[in-house]
Amino acid sequence: MKKLKAMKKPPAQAEIKERSLLVQVIQIEEETIPVVISGYGEIISRTIITLPAEVAGRILSVHENLQVGAVINKGEVLYRINEQNYRLELESAQARKKSLARDLELARKEFSRISTLYSKNKIGTKSSVEKEEQSVNAIHSQIIQVEQSLALAKLQLSRCIIRAPFSGRITELHADQDEYVTPGINLLTLVDDSDLEVQVPLDSRDAVNWLRFQSNQQDGSWFGQPEKTPCTVIWTENKAVQVQGSLDRVVRFDPRTRSLVAAIRMQQDSKATFPLVQGMFCRVDIAASSLEQVLALPKSAVTFEQSVYVVEENRLHTRKVDVARVQNGKALIRSGLEAGEVVIITRLENPPENSLVRINEPSTGGKE
Repeated sequence: MKKLKAMKKPPAQAEIKERSLLVQVIQIEEETIPVVISGYGEIISRTIITLPAEVAGRILSVHENLQVGAVINKGEVLYRINEQNYRLELESAQARKKSLARDLELARKEFSRISTLYSKNKIGTKSSVEKEEQSVNAIHSQIIQVEQSLALAKLQLSRCIIRAPFSGRITELHADQDEYVTPGINLLTLVDDSDLEVQVPLDSRDAVNWLRFQSNQQDGSWFGQPEKTPCTVIWTENKAVQVQGSLDRVVRFDPRTRSLVAAIRMQQDSKATFPLVQGMFCRVDIAASSLEQVLALPKSAVTFEQSVYVVEENRLHTRKVDVARVQNGKALIRSGLEAGEVVIITRLENPPENSLVRINEPSTGGKE
């Protein structure tokens, strides 16, 4: 048995190898990245007017291109309302004024004659002089009333012709030729497509952190005027259709969503074949302040606990980071990392600390 035991050889020792994690990494460098705040809103015109009828009458004629969608130039006649009644009133007032003017001239002469006789020759009485003076004043009052009627008749005549107050597009049409209208009845709605804006709700925290406002020197009861920050207005249906604009003002603060509604003035391109017009839903990108000396990582490289995994001597280590902002799929790191460090960008689920890692096609310069 001893001899047999001595002939027995020990089993071969299996080599235990540590398993490594196959990951992709980037080497990070400090950058200065402009902050872009985005919001969505509908384009509206700053100039929308609904033209009402100001006189009563039948519509005799309309603009030759009076239809929804038509573009009307400033000063063009939109409607002509029957003016016959108002012209008769004007002519009657003019005739009445001429008659009263003659009566006033005669009354003044008679007043002058009686006044002279009484003052120089003591002929007549003072009451007769005062009576003639009252007659002159009464005729003068009647002339004032007639002049007011004359001015009103001219005004009514001018209101029979309705012109476009500015160059714009007809969006609503309520009255057409041969219809009878009364004062206050809406005729059409005109929109100026050259003066547009977008009102977009912005996260109030983004507004506080990144938008620049001028100090309110009056009473401080509202937001100061924002600086003219450049913006890009992009149609959501086609990203190629876009125009430039600028931050104009704060419209309101919405307490329900805790958002700040800002108005963006648009700069239309007259050469554009497909312009942006009222009613289009757009995205607005506001070029706010810049973040200096930050480290950009793919958003997926940062965990929900605001941590990242770095590689040191082929080992995984966890780092807590301060994310200043997330935009365009990038997490902008303000602190917690150093320039030149290698960061894992592969999404890992609770990897063991100090795990051995194997780099798959490493890259530098912030690119995978």
